[in-house]
Parts: sequence; C-alpha cells; structure tokens
Amino acid sequence: MAIPIRSVPVLEGKVWERFEKAAREAEKKRGTIDITENVKIFNKMRDEARSRGIYIG
Repeated sequence: MAIPIRSVPVLEGKVWERFEKAAREAEKKRGTIDITENVKIFNKMRDEARSRGIYIG
C-alpha cells in the first residue's frame, strides 16, 4: 500500500517576510562559544587527579 504524496508547505507573503527577517537577524547575532575558561578548569582538575595517581585523558 502506497503512502499518498502530500504537498510541501510554502511560506508566502507576510509570513515569508517575517521569517526572512528573523533568519537574517539570527544570522547577524550568531556567535562563537569561548571555552577557554572551561579548558583551564579541566586542566587544573586533571593535574590534581594525576598528582593523586588517577589518570584522566
């Protein structure tokens, strides 16, 4: 038994304009995540564990 093919919803008019505007704004605000502080904390924890004889990657 075949599954009927449904039409794909398409944004038009004001809805499309609102979506396009929101997408462009989100793209401008896109940023990066700075994990420098997390790496420092991990390295400190790893070093303390190694000094106690526990091996962590």
